[in-house]
Amino acid sequence: MTVGALEDEFGLELNRPRLGMYPLNAGICEPLTRLTDGLHAEPWLATRSEYRGDNTYRLTLRRGVSFHDGSEFNAKAAKYALGHSVRVKTQYSFLSEESVRVIDDSTVEIRPTLPNLRVIDQLVHPLYGMIAPGSNPVTRPVCTGPFRFVEYVPQSHITVARNDSYWGNKARLQRLTFRFFQDDNTRALALRSGEVDAIFDVSRGMIASLRSVPGISIVMSPPGAVILMYIATRGVPPYTKMSDPAVRRAVALAIDRKVLAENVLEGHAAVVSTVNPPRVLGKYAARVRGIPYDPEEARRILDGAGWKLGNGRVRAKSGKPLELVMITQSGNVDRFVGEYVQAQLAAVGIRVKLDQLDPGAFSSRINSGAFDLDLEVPNQNDANPAFLLALRWYSKSTVKSARFMFAGQQFDSLVTASLTSESRDDAQRNAAEAMHLLVDEEVAAIPLAGIYRIYAMSDKVRGFNPHPSRNNQWWNTVWLAR
Repeated sequence: MTVGALEDEFGLELNRPRLGMYPLNAGICEPLTRLTDGLHAEPWLATRSEYRGDNTYRLTLRRGVSFHDGSEFNAKAAKYALGHSVRVKTQYSFLSEESVRVIDDSTVEIRPTLPNLRVIDQLVHPLYGMIAPGSNPVTRPVCTGPFRFVEYVPQSHITVARNDSYWGNKARLQRLTFRFFQDDNTRALALRSGEVDAIFDVSRGMIASLRSVPGISIVMSPPGAVILMYIATRGVPPYTKMSDPAVRRAVALAIDRKVLAENVLEGHAAVVSTVNPPRVLGKYAARVRGIPYDPEEARRILDGAGWKLGNGRVRAKSGKPLELVMITQSGNVDRFVGEYVQAQLAAVGIRVKLDQLDPGAFSSRINSGAFDLDLEVPNQNDANPAFLLALRWYSKSTVKSARFMFAGQQFDSLVTASLTSESRDDAQRNAAEAMHLLVDEEVAAIPLAGIYRIYAMSDKVRGFNPHPSRNNQWWNTVWLAR
């Protein structure tokens, strides 16, 4: 089977040690716990976890599991793999190479360097996949998953084959190839011609035309991601206008999210107020209200802050126009979503310049604070209610862009409270309070729409179960009918 993927991101420096794991999960590696389609953590290579107090969890490992090279998966291997994952400095689990202690052959203890009781929820992330000691994940990942690595050709494809020695239910496919495409139209044509059997993250503008093609079906996952506008509250000059709370609130008030979800996205999205899928917060999701659409209030706020319209269409203050730069990564967000936001803000006197960037340029811009607004579609990649909060806005995050989007000390305290809550209920409540502060009070982020992951595939594809988190999609149940 061949799947049409998006642009190849494994070549980025940050992703080189993550080949086949992230941002595209090819089923080569497996984590200790796995993310269910209900966005909870379930036992996987670790069959049991127990909180032992003092910020420490004890995990019992699954017996009878082998790596693709035939070596045994055991406690020493788990310690090695977690040590590798934390050397890639983009995680917020506060794990270090000294955090994992081997108790016996099938038992490890994990103690983060800072208080963090969500670590079991976090271990579901593909970044924490178990790799074989001594292997080189940059060129040839050796793991325990239902598929084993065959080859990777940069900008072309990555191919995996069935692991016949897999400990669980073996993959139905003998071979699975992910082909990389830089252009959505080319990807869709490849599906129409039969060059690929499926494509994921289909552009909303292509759904109707693909659905009309005999032999092609559209499949949607439950909501697992949110179209989200990140805001550079501390951008570098000249990207400093969003440091003004009045401008941030006016931007949020100017965007009609209902029209975006129901009309622009043609009903393939839901109106949400949270930065991640609402069900992650459980009963506390309603605490996050979102900023209502009120363009007249946006105009009043801007007038009061000294941004006057004058005779032109763009507001100005002290002779400087209210112009914002919004960056997006090609293939991550449909361009018409950015154009919709651009038009909405123009209606209240804010000019927006859209910069659609390749992955390398996007990474450079966001990590240097050279933007006002950033439009993305982040996944809920783990089971932690504070996942995105701790990753993108928390002062202790190791993500480089977090320092440009800091949401304040009170926000930080609430994220810490969520990460250190012993019960999931308390973790959800504290995460909801942090998100309320982020979205409703500080307006340091603007959720635009909750989206369904959209796949288009040949009718020959069987057994596909779409996961709300694309990075946790499993392909071992899939097969092709003759």
